[in-house]
Amino acid sequence: MSALLEELRVLPHVVAYEWRKASAFRMGLVSRELLRGLGRPVVALFVYFAMFESSGARELGGYTFHQLIAYLVWTSVIFKCLTDEKSLDVAEQIFDGYITKYLVMPVGFFTLVLGRFVQLTGLQLIASFVFWCAGALLVPAYWPHPVSALALAQALLLVLLGAYCYLLVHFILSCLAFWLDVVWSLLNMFRFVASFASGLLVPIALMPGSVNEALSYFFPYWTVFAPAELLLGRMSGGDALRGLLVRGAWTVALQALAAITWRRGIARFAGAGA
Repeated sequence: MSALLEELRVLPHVVAYEWRKASAFRMGLVSRELLRGLGRPVVALFVYFAMFESSGARELGGYTFHQLIAYLVWTSVIFKCLTDEKSLDVAEQIFDGYITKYLVMPVGFFTLVLGRFVQLTGLQLIASFVFWCAGALLVPAYWPHPVSALALAQALLLVLLGAYCYLLVHFILSCLAFWLDVVWSLLNMFRFVASFASGLLVPIALMPGSVNEALSYFFPYWTVFAPAELLLGRMSGGDALRGLLVRGAWTVALQALAAITWRRGIARFAGAGA
């Protein structure tokens, strides 16, 4: 219990340290954090516009063109809150042999990871809010608003829990550097699969019903697609509750796997270097 309290006491200092690092390079902060993920929705917008124009249809898979714009905005806002393969440098430190310095630190290594996660997520929440406000001021006729305060709270909870699951997956894959040298390939593969399963590439509602149901058992679905649908009013509170249950199971499983991977990896690393 005392060890846990010590970890919690140190965590705010770790978050402050990570914030100072991120803000030290101001142009990098703007390009990496504030403008991150804005290219995809712009390209998708032109694609959907061309599809509507060429077909003359009023709806596409139950979405009007205005709803698709709203979906792209919400998924862009949500995506900015998620960690990616560049958020952690665990694999680099393993390959370079720097990981052993954490064995003598008075705080657990995952506390440092968690501190970076809190800093990144807090920064991206601010960036997402600024992005949404800018759009609401510049193009109010097309910019979406949450259908209700409850939907916004449900979506935010799903996004934050999903962001933590993304962090755990990136941590687990990075720790595979203790055994493998293809970590970057695995991280890129996860990014592509997660983009598909979360509805970033194509709204999952446009996919066959069987695909929709299958993807609903995975946490990326409840991290991007479901929150966006909640904000659009196309999902209900019952769907959000199911998402929390699915997300809870994934969080417990990934947390346990992250702990096992780290312990076995650091034991193997120390043993190999002895």
